[in-house]
Amino acid sequence: MKFMKFINLSFLKCLILLQAVFLNAQTNKILFSKDLKVKSDSTTHFGTLLLYDDFSSEWIVSSKSNEISKKDSLRDALRKISIKSDVFTKYWSNTRLFPYPKQDLHNMIDSVEINLTKNSGFHLPPNDHIFSPFGWRRNRQHKGIDLDLNIGDTLRSAFSGKVRFADFNNGGYGNLVIVRHFNGLETYYAHQDKLLVQPNDIVLAGDVIGLGGETGRALGPHLHFEVRYKDVAFDSQNIIDYEKGILKSSTNYNNKSIYYLTKSDFSWVDVNNKRAAANNKKKYYKLKSGDYIGKVAVKYKTTVKKILKLNPKLKLKNLNSLQIGQVIRVR
Repeated sequence: MKFMKFINLSFLKCLILLQAVFLNAQTNKILFSKDLKVKSDSTTHFGTLLLYDDFSSEWIVSSKSNEISKKDSLRDALRKISIKSDVFTKYWSNTRLFPYPKQDLHNMIDSVEINLTKNSGFHLPPNDHIFSPFGWRRNRQHKGIDLDLNIGDTLRSAFSGKVRFADFNNGGYGNLVIVRHFNGLETYYAHQDKLLVQPNDIVLAGDVIGLGGETGRALGPHLHFEVRYKDVAFDSQNIIDYEKGILKSSTNYNNKSIYYLTKSDFSWVDVNNKRAAANNKKKYYKLKSGDYIGKVAVKYKTTVKKILKLNPKLKLKNLNSLQIGQVIRVR
């Protein structure tokens, strides 16, 4: 009987204690709340710190931290894949723009199957306005597509991959990032104001790689965007529908966007070669009334120095004695 009374008394005390804890928890008030970003080693954690009136605290993890954690795990997985893949070891260079040997893709017989979303999602490059497409421009091949943006606009990688080049290029690209992707394609992002990645970084589709600018040979701020296969460029509009914001593909099965590269993607190379051959042929010009060497040089997109080199008998001091009808070589 005494034993039963002891049990009942102990049980009653427990109930009272639990009720007190419960009521105390119910009446706790938040004195302080702040969203924080905490960096630990190489990981950044996002969350909210809560302080209660009983001097207790609580850390509530943000969904953003969970998302970052998932992305970091994916990067680690892709890094392991890249280490074992020839795509990221053969003809790989962090300093040379074009590490592949000379290609003859405009004469290729078989097509090349490209899985556009191999180990990758897709992020649309800036598409508000295309003001200079791929093709012949100002007597030379424009090997990319110029997309409108403002200085400081965020630039993101179109596909997942590994950064092969991230540096200033004095050949016209300015601040340039080149990302090689798991399907063998490379994307170029030129004229950037600031680079936010380094060579050999693993990036996911949509990861920030830099800020828009007008460095290099750029007439105003814009993104010069290229897609290349083994260093040879082809029109990115062959694989990206900029108006709809989606990938184009020859076939689509098992959640794969497959595009078949053929010689038609590189036909511009053959056209360029023919134009170059035509331009290299000897060309002569018969002087007319009002002509002078400088005027002729401008007409044939050359220089007075080059014309004098092609015509050894012409001397600077004798240029005023040129005769109407006189034939000179201009190319």
